[in-house]
Amino acid sequence: MSKTRFEMYVKAGSDGISIGDCPFSQRANMYTQLKIPAELVTVIPIDITNKTEDFLKLNPEGKVPVLVDHEKNKVIADSGAITSYIHDNFASPDLHQNYSGPAVQASSGVFGKLAALLKNSDPASIPKLKEDLAKELRALDDFLKCADCEGPFLVCDRICELDCSVLPKLRHVQVAGKYFQGFQIPEDCVALLEYIRKGENTDVFRQTCPKDEEIIKGWSRHNIMVVNK
Repeated sequence: MSKTRFEMYVKAGSDGISIGDCPFSQRANMYTQLKIPAELVTVIPIDITNKTEDFLKLNPEGKVPVLVDHEKNKVIADSGAITSYIHDNFASPDLHQNYSGPAVQASSGVFGKLAALLKNSDPASIPKLKEDLAKELRALDDFLKCADCEGPFLVCDRICELDCSVLPKLRHVQVAGKYFQGFQIPEDCVALLEYIRKGENTDVFRQTCPKDEEIIKGWSRHNIMVVNK
C-alpha cells in the first residue's frame, strides 16, 4: 500500500492509539485538516513514552508534532514550523498564517499562566496564580468584544491559524484548570465563552480534540497536586 504524501505524527492517548492531550499536536492537526485534502494525509498517533525506532530516525529529538512530506523528502518538527510549511505549499484557503495583529497579544499569555498555576507547588501562591490566569482570560474577552475583532473567531469569520493555536489551550484551561484547581473561566467573560463554544462546535476541533481524561492524565504526569476536583 503506497504512502500518502504527508504523515502527521501527533501525541497518542494513553491507549497508544487515540489522540493524546498535546495542544501543539492539535494545533498542527487542525491546520492540516483545514489546508490539505484529507486523501493526502495520514495522521499517526505516537506513544511518547515508547517511541518507535522509525519515529526517532525521522525526528531524533522525539518531540511531537512532526510532519513528513514524502514528495519533497522533508521532515518538519514544531507546530509553528509545520503551519508555516503547509502555508507555503498550499496557498488556499487563506488562514491568515502571517497575522500579527492585536489578537496575538490578547491570547498569548493564557497557556503560560495556566501552566504556572498547575505546576505550582506552593498553596499560598494559588490565589495570585488564579488571578493572573483570570486576568489573561479577561484580556482575551476584551479583545473579542472590541472593534478590532471581526469575529466570531479571532481574525475573521472562520477558524484561522491563530484559532488553531488558541482553542486547544483554552480547552486545557477548562478541563485541567477545573480538575486540579477548581478554576473556571469567569462567567462574565461572555464573549470568550461564546468564542469557545463556537470553536468547539466546529468539525475540525471535534475531530482533533482529545478526551477530557487524556488532558487530565497528561497534566498528571507533572505530579500536580489536586486542590479542588
